Formats: sequence, C-alpha cells, structure tokens
Amino acid sequence: MSRIYAVTTNVSLGTGGAIDLLSIQPASNRPVTLRGYRLSQQTNISDANEKDIRVTCRRMGATFTVGSGGTAQTASAPLEDAGTTVWAATVRTGDTTVATTSGTNQILDDNCWNTRNTPYEMWWPDKIFCPKAKNTEGLVVRLETTLGVSTTASLTFWFEEE
Repeated sequence: MSRIYAVTTNVSLGTGGAIDLLSIQPASNRPVTLRGYRLSQQTNISDANEKDIRVTCRRMGATFTVGSGGTAQTASAPLEDAGTTVWAATVRTGDTTVATTSGTNQILDDNCWNTRNTPYEMWWPDKIFCPKAKNTEGLVVRLETTLGVSTTASLTFWFEEE
C-alpha cells in the first residue's frame, strides 16, 4: 500500500550557486513518486528583488550520492494516518553541495519560478506524469539559478512511497 508524505522546511536560498531544495533516495523495494511541491519566499517582496528562478526535477541513476550542507529530514508519518509507518527513504533539504550520480542525470521537469508570484505550486496532472525513482536512484528538486540576494523560503514537498 502506498502512502503520501509531506516534507516541509524553511531554507536560506543563498547566492553561492545551485541548491538541492529536496533530494529523496528511495529505500530498497520502496520506490518513490514526487506528487507536487510548493515554493514560497518571504524576504524579498518588491519590484527590485523580483527574480525568475529556474527549478528542475531530476532523476539520477546508478550510484546516487546525496548532497551536503543542508538538513536530513526526520521520517514522519503519512498525511492520511499519523499512526502508521513513517517513510523509509533518505530525505534531505537545502543542500548547498548538490547531489551527484555516476549514471544518467535526467531532467524530468524544468520550470521557472518568479519570486513575486509566491507561492509557486507544481502539480503533475496525473500520476503517470509524476517523477519517479527506485532503489539506487534519486529524485532531486534543484534550484538552478544563482540568486543575487539571500532569500528565505518556505518549501513543502509531497511524495508517495510504495
């Protein structure tokens, strides 16, 4: 039976380059599906600070190595029942050293978030379109754009684990 989990975090989107907003490394025999996410920023709301930020969703195959500099998220119960199994995947947010792979680094989704339009939400129209990963692979939502000014963001990701 699959379960849907929410990952929430508050991160600083610095000015040093790409950031892995989310990375999920599935556990053995527990594939994951990214269902959607919400990005909102809370510190730079003005015309002068308006930015268009490129956000990609990637599936990294073969040897997937999570990034560093962020936060390992504590496993939590699914949204539908707090008394059942917590997720088994390794979930990280806000890594300033990005994840790598020795295999294919496939961009599954490529979007632009205008920071004045906050929050920005991404949902796939049907489960068949959702980014997926299995054991030895990883799913990454990456901020590709280097920001000119440090920005604090509230992020929520929803993923399903089989």
